[in-house]
Amino acid sequence: MLFRNIKQNIIIFLCIFLMISACQKENKKIVVENNKIIDVQSINNEKSNNKKLQTYKIIKKDVTSNKENFSKNLKNENVVFEFRNERLLQGRNINNSIDQKKTKKALSAVLKMLKKNLSSNSSELQLEYNNNTIEVDSYFFETIEDSKSQNIIAFLPLSGKYSNFGNKIRKALDLSILNFGYDGIKIIYFDTGTPFDTKNILSLFEKLEPKFVIGPFTREILLKIKPFAKKYQLPIFTFSNDIAMVENNVWSLGFSPEEQVDSVISCALVFGYKKFGVIAPDNLYGKIITNRSKELISVNKKNYYEEIYLSNNNLNNKTDLYSRLSRFLEYSETQDTHNKFDTIFIGGRKEFVLEIAPLLAYFNVDSKQVRILGTEKFNNNEIKNEPSLEKSWFPMISSKNKSEYKFLWKSTWVDNINYFANAGFDTGIIAINFLKNFQNTQASLNNVTGPVTGLIFKANGSVEKPIQVMQIEDLDKLTNIGKCSKSMY
Repeated sequence: MLFRNIKQNIIIFLCIFLMISACQKENKKIVVENNKIIDVQSINNEKSNNKKLQTYKIIKKDVTSNKENFSKNLKNENVVFEFRNERLLQGRNINNSIDQKKTKKALSAVLKMLKKNLSSNSSELQLEYNNNTIEVDSYFFETIEDSKSQNIIAFLPLSGKYSNFGNKIRKALDLSILNFGYDGIKIIYFDTGTPFDTKNILSLFEKLEPKFVIGPFTREILLKIKPFAKKYQLPIFTFSNDIAMVENNVWSLGFSPEEQVDSVISCALVFGYKKFGVIAPDNLYGKIITNRSKELISVNKKNYYEEIYLSNNNLNNKTDLYSRLSRFLEYSETQDTHNKFDTIFIGGRKEFVLEIAPLLAYFNVDSKQVRILGTEKFNNNEIKNEPSLEKSWFPMISSKNKSEYKFLWKSTWVDNINYFANAGFDTGIIAINFLKNFQNTQASLNNVTGPVTGLIFKANGSVEKPIQVMQIEDLDKLTNIGKCSKSMY
């Protein structure tokens, strides 16, 4: 019995000794970061002793000279590797290969698309591209000194109030030039977001002798540029939505208020709506949309029309706003439904729409019974999720080859496309073809179709746009009103 107890005690002591030895053994942690290897020695009982880790940095030279010692440490010690840039290190070459394949696939799809849809008269544009690749790192074109090249001037707001639109268009133009441009063609960006005078424009035209003008974004800048472009008989593809500026050498790619009103009011008339109310901001824009609405509605003398203008003061004075809307809608507490209008058009900015729409519901205007119409501003997540605007209609330009181009865009720029990204790409493609064939006449641009947007350019400056009328459903969903979704021309 005694011998057995002694044997058990020896075994117990031996186990305790081994456990203590294991606990006292030091582990080393080697951190690999870029070209540096950091050897971090762990400290026992860190919390109780309140000691900090000691860090020793070993540069590449030291690692090379102490290769034997380092290898010995790897063999004899317990080593833990930690890659601080592991997300960049793991599979980097594989992902890059996948991205290249996707990019080539997208570019191939766009090339096929271009060959099929470049013009309405079926004449194919002879486009060239650089080795079927996208050299994003070559993203370029700030200023050009060579006036002998065929130059395109792009007047865009690269800074200031509209810079988000301007830079989106610039990316689209770069994408068209990088893939379908050729030696000798240059694009020069002029930032209209900062103050400038006509002397700057005159100097630019005289020095660069451009063959094509893209932009500007606003009417005010277009008024400054237009005389010089006309002097040299240059085509202008502007993104302004003022159709009053359109003439033989000026094409407007913007979605004008008149075009928006025409689409939704005409759609409502097709569906038999007859009693129209228009709520608009008290400014020039409000006057434009109300006058255009009245022209369309008044064609049939049996139709009823009435408008109300609301200023910023009206919106800020809630008592006055409620009173004015109540009278306009002929609201009565004794009635459960609205009877005066069967259609109400709301114009204005997002903030204006979101201020008015809930009040209409408060005054018994149910959007499921009274048709609510709006502008392209309705194509906004906040508006599309506003319960009082469910089943309302608004217009939008639907690009015909959006999916293929979207794939190419995201492979290059990562961010999302919008109408101006689509239109910018089209203007670049058309300008390249114009310069390549050097057909510097207005007739050469007649019936040319934008490959992505489907815009059709006419020699007189008009642009046919594939406008669709959309209906807002629940949960931000949209449906197409088939009878009203077609070209405006």
